[in-house]
Amino acid sequence: MENLDSNSNSGNRHFGDGFQPQGGESTFGAVSDGVCPTNNSEESHVSDVPPAPNCSNSDPFANVESLRLSQNFSALAAVKAVITTVAVRKPNRHEFVRVRSGSEWRFDTGCLTDKESKEVYLVAPALHAAIPGEVQPTVLVVTISRNSPVPFLWPITLPGPDGRPNRWNESALEAARHAEQSWLRVASDMTAGCYVPHVAAANLPDPVWPADLTLPELLRLAFRGRFIDSLDHIILRKLRGEV
Repeated sequence: MENLDSNSNSGNRHFGDGFQPQGGESTFGAVSDGVCPTNNSEESHVSDVPPAPNCSNSDPFANVESLRLSQNFSALAAVKAVITTVAVRKPNRHEFVRVRSGSEWRFDTGCLTDKESKEVYLVAPALHAAIPGEVQPTVLVVTISRNSPVPFLWPITLPGPDGRPNRWNESALEAARHAEQSWLRVASDMTAGCYVPHVAAANLPDPVWPADLTLPELLRLAFRGRFIDSLDHIILRKLRGEV
């Protein structure tokens, strides 16, 4: 009997020095059916962390506090779009657009439109005389749609050297000027032979323009791979029937 008692006492000491069971319970916390282990240390309680859901209950609504919106949700949800490409196109008749005001957001240049793909190419001025009739004097205006935060370049043909008026081009320029102040959509009126702007009935908020995109950067994103600076460019070779 003495040997058994001695072994029992020494067995208690195997947990380490200072181990003091209280009330016959382990200080690691009691575990019973349906109850999760808990840490009784005061340091484990953090005021801004919602209580953990009851792990013995699969109902996600047993603890609705765990589903409450965090106070820093806005900071976590805030993201910044990285614009990697800019389209060169006309507004479609169903979208409301705004044009960025100021002459610094307009760019007069020479463009060529591929009739097959409808892609617009920027042509180096040195080549304008080499391809007469193909390059159109064009103003590119920085435009944004209600449907997207990514701006695009609206190409509007300017009067040519002969100065002949064109109602389509003139009405497009007028619509772009109105779009500097109001949200509008542009529809074609085939009977009148011009574009007709339709101003939004509601007082819509002003557009949010990307703060880090300058006009040169917009042009770079828009005409990357679409800049004709050589007579050997594939588009010009197609026009000459070489490919």
